[in-house]
Amino acid sequence: MKLSQIPPESGATGDINGVPVAVYNDHGTPLVLDSTCTHQECQTEWNDSEKTWDCPCHGSKFANNGTVLTGPATENLPRRNATLDGDEIRLI
Repeated sequence: MKLSQIPPESGATGDINGVPVAVYNDHGTPLVLDSTCTHQECQTEWNDSEKTWDCPCHGSKFANNGTVLTGPATENLPRRNATLDGDEIRLI
């Protein structure tokens, strides 16, 4: 996954080496989260108008850093250790 494909202050979901991730571009610094909702393991999606990660299954919302905003989820999206290799985001 390439950081340049995600506009600043936006997010995108995808896979890095088969691991589902949610990546927020914080002005050139990737914030990489597990994209799996902590409620019942549906895949979250980026909501560009609200700048949140939303779960389409039961309505949980998470801030761009993975913090729960609205349930039913009660746990934050886990952060993934990642690094930038040029423009490529890699999990550590």
